[in-house]
Amino acid sequence: MKIGAFVFLLLFPLVAFCEVISQDPREAWLDEYYLKGASEIKKAEEAGDAKAAYALGVLYLDGSSEMSIKADYNKAVCYLEKAWGADVADAGYILATMYYSGLGVKEDNAKALDLLVSSAKLGLLSAQSVLGRAYWGQNYGDLVSRNMEKSIYWLKKASDSGDAKSAFGLAYIYEKGVGVDRNYSEAYKWRERSVSLKYNMSQGYFLPLAEYYENGIGTKVDLVKAYKCYDLSGTAGVEGKQRIAKKMTQEQIDEALRQSKEWQKEHNVQVGGGFIHRTN
Repeated sequence: MKIGAFVFLLLFPLVAFCEVISQDPREAWLDEYYLKGASEIKKAEEAGDAKAAYALGVLYLDGSSEMSIKADYNKAVCYLEKAWGADVADAGYILATMYYSGLGVKEDNAKALDLLVSSAKLGLLSAQSVLGRAYWGQNYGDLVSRNMEKSIYWLKKASDSGDAKSAFGLAYIYEKGVGVDRNYSEAYKWRERSVSLKYNMSQGYFLPLAEYYENGIGTKVDLVKAYKCYDLSGTAGVEGKQRIAKKMTQEQIDEALRQSKEWQKEHNVQVGGGFIHRTN
């Protein structure tokens, strides 16, 4: 069974045109805007606001009990196509998932691929990431044939847009030699980058990076950085910290912990209970 479309309510409360509304579907940009009600959004759409058209498309796709809007795929497609006609990349991506899954439209892989590529070219991280993994053969496997050159191209594009998951995937590709020559220096570069990007970053990305620093994989051995990364790995890094602590001075351990706390402060997160918690 094909994967259904997973969409999020995203809208920046301005009438001005913007190609990408948001790279992060978790951002709650719509809360204040939607307090105005569906009628105000519809007025904005009728006045030519492409973002309002996008918002209505998503509302009709998912339905909203708060706004007394029932899910209606046909209306969703109508509004999303209006937004896509104004080059709102987010709308093109959602339409791609609808054509792929057959939601309100006839299943059409060619149309879905065309929309994905077009929205990816407009700079939408989600589309770039999906294409990267589709060409890898991980997701949407029946959409395209496996092509690691294209996979790497789109994963790099997604990483440039701030997607940590794509950088982590690139690290794996170069580490294991998936469709390319094995290259630990390149793998290290992407592992390091995966913990510095804004979107879709996971605490689990620190553990393999810690192992790279501990064992000098693709980089020089650096026990301070290894300890820092093990610390940022939460409970998964406890064993690693205990192991390398035997080779470190107390000053080195203190410096590693200082760097860990500095990273958490800089990224507004706090490590605890095996998870990274955002502090704002």
